[in-house]
Amino acid sequence: MSIKQKFMSRVICFSIACFILLTLGCKKDKEPINTKEELESYLLEEMETQNIPALATLVFKEDKVLFESYEGHANIDDNLLLSGSHPFLLASMSKTITAAALLRLFDQGEFVLDDSINNYLDFDVNVPGSETPITFRMLLTHTSGIADGSALDGQYYYGKDSPVELDYFLENYLVPGGEYYDKKENFHDFEPGEDHEYSNIGSALIAVLVEQISGRSFNDFCKEEIFAPLGMTNTFWRLGEIDGVIVQPYNRVLTKYEEIEHYTFTDYPNGGLRSTAYDMHRFFQAYCNDGVSNGYVLLKPKTVKTVLTPQIPDLDATVGLHMFLMDEDLELWGHDGGEQGVATIMAFNKSTNIGAIILANQGDANLDEMLKEAYEFGELQ
Repeated sequence: MSIKQKFMSRVICFSIACFILLTLGCKKDKEPINTKEELESYLLEEMETQNIPALATLVFKEDKVLFESYEGHANIDDNLLLSGSHPFLLASMSKTITAAALLRLFDQGEFVLDDSINNYLDFDVNVPGSETPITFRMLLTHTSGIADGSALDGQYYYGKDSPVELDYFLENYLVPGGEYYDKKENFHDFEPGEDHEYSNIGSALIAVLVEQISGRSFNDFCKEEIFAPLGMTNTFWRLGEIDGVIVQPYNRVLTKYEEIEHYTFTDYPNGGLRSTAYDMHRFFQAYCNDGVSNGYVLLKPKTVKTVLTPQIPDLDATVGLHMFLMDEDLELWGHDGGEQGVATIMAFNKSTNIGAIILANQGDANLDEMLKEAYEFGELQ
């Protein structure tokens, strides 16, 4: 290339770059969504763009619902439109309920967060080669060193609840000599408390602790201590307990929806809850109201504050107690989830007491931007 050609090439590139910068500079900031109609239109556009069969959206401020929408089909083949009473599989958003169950026992003085969990279990859990005890706080912040091994892959059951008892599975997964034990796969290679790795099986162990401390099944404990008093009438851990419609999970394969049979997994407390946006609003409003919802004290105000306070700032400043700071600019705390055929997300701001919940029955859906738009709509109301 000649010197002249090189010069002309640089001029052209510079001109293109200037045009792009000028064009971007002239673009107006995105207009905020002010009305319910505008938010509804935006959500419908996202459903079409992302191929989401059904979408439940709820925006709230404390106990007041600011916006509620149920769009699409709970079941495509049956041409069944989504309603507010149809529960979705929540995936990892379920962990917020699991944590609340344990923290109710904490509020009752049954343990302190930095106690060793082995003092409360009828089997010992230790990271191989480590003498550092695993604590309740470590389980609630994903710093226990317990890992998700391949044994979990074989614990999905389609069309029925898992026949394997939760405590049996956890003991045989975590104790040497157990049926599912693998010290390389089931544990990380760091000392408990010294690193942060998200752990589904660690969350399931929380439910076993609830059972062994309370003397009740985890399912019964949640019904009696959370669901019934909060009026969460469409919330279930067990597939076999649901008589009505369940939102059908789907995969999107090329241009078609692939139905996924309703399923459960043995370690269900980490992601197997089925609920509605309205029911979960009743749960999360407690975090916006110093622990109270439906006139019921779910958690003490001090405990709520602890949940929403970074617990491991040296490792990850976004981690509370089974809650995460999901948007630092908007100060949104919450949790999301993803499983076969479902995507879920919720978050709230403790200062404004505004939150949003979005549930979708398509596993590849990205709900982050929708959550932000829904929350910001709530701020404008």
